[in-house]
Amino acid sequence: MNDAPIPHKSSTATAHKMPGTTALCLSVAGVCLHFRGAERVRLSIPVDCYSTFLRASPADGPCIDTVEMEVIEGKVPRPDLLEPLFDTGDAWELLADDRRCVFRTRTREVDGEPLWSMTIDRGFNHGRIYCSNAAFVSSGKSMLARNIVQYPLDQLLMIHVAAARSAALLLHAAGGRIDGNGVLFAGQTGTGKSTVSRLLGGENGARFLSDDRIMLRRFGSKLSMYGTPWPGDAGIAINESVPLKAICFLRHANGTSLRSLKPEEVLQRLLPVASIPWYESGLTEKALNLCEFLIERYPAYELSFHPQANDLATVLDDFSDAA
Repeated sequence: MNDAPIPHKSSTATAHKMPGTTALCLSVAGVCLHFRGAERVRLSIPVDCYSTFLRASPADGPCIDTVEMEVIEGKVPRPDLLEPLFDTGDAWELLADDRRCVFRTRTREVDGEPLWSMTIDRGFNHGRIYCSNAAFVSSGKSMLARNIVQYPLDQLLMIHVAAARSAALLLHAAGGRIDGNGVLFAGQTGTGKSTVSRLLGGENGARFLSDDRIMLRRFGSKLSMYGTPWPGDAGIAINESVPLKAICFLRHANGTSLRSLKPEEVLQRLLPVASIPWYESGLTEKALNLCEFLIERYPAYELSFHPQANDLATVLDDFSDAA
C-alpha cells in the first residue's frame, strides 16, 4: 500500500455533452465503478456535480480498485432464494446468499417490481444492474437507461466496495484544505456542514472538496480525504484530494469555540457520521478498524459556532497552530 495519495485526472469536457453512452466510469478516491450497457442499452450521463468524477473507462486515469457493472433490462434471477439482510423501509433493501448480494430500490412500478435491482458478488468485483421497463426511454434502436449512475445506487456500491477492498470510508462531512491543512467538518444533517463551507470558502486560500460527503482512504500510515459527487446545499463536489490533518465535529451554539476531544468522545461522534455496513460483520470490522486508526492518529475537536458567525476563520487560526 502506497503512502502517497493517488493523483487525479479530470474527465474530458465532452462526456456530459453526449445524449447517452455505452459505458462510463465513476471514479472516487481511486475506486472506479465501470458501468457498461448490455446490447442496445445506453446510459444517461449524470448531472453536472458528477462531471469531474466521470471518465470513459478505468484506463483513462489512476485507478486502484475497479468494479465492473453491466446494465441490462430484466429481473434478478430467483430472488426467492436470497435471505433479507437489511431494509431501510423507504429507500432500498438488501438480500444475500453465500455468493451474491442484491440491492433493490423501494421505488416500484405499477406491478410492484423494483425500478432497478443490483446484484454483485461477495467480493464486490463485478455484478449486474437489472432495470425494469420504466427505467428506459426508447432512442431509435437503442434504449436509454435513465438515472442509474446516481444516488442511492452509486453511493451504495461505493460504500461497500470501499469497506470490502479499499481501506476507505465514506463520512457525512464537509472537508477541504484550510491554511494548508486537510480538515474534516463532520456532522449529521442540519449541523452546518454547508454553512461552514460557505463561511470558510475562500478564507486564507481555503478550498473545499465537498460540503456533505467525504471519502477517507488509508495509504500506509496516513489518511487522505477525497471529494465526492454527492454535495450538500452549497453544491461543492470537487475531484481532488488532500492529506488529512484533523477532524472537527460541528455543533450549533451561541458563540464560536474549539475544544479538543478525548478518544471516547471522538468515537461517540464518529460512528453516527460514518457509512458502516453494520449488517455485514466482515465489512463492519474493516470499517471499524479504519475508525480506530483515525481516532488514534489524528487530533479531533468539537467546533461550536453560530450560523451567522463571522469569527470562524480566527478560531481556526488557533486550530492550525495547535494541529
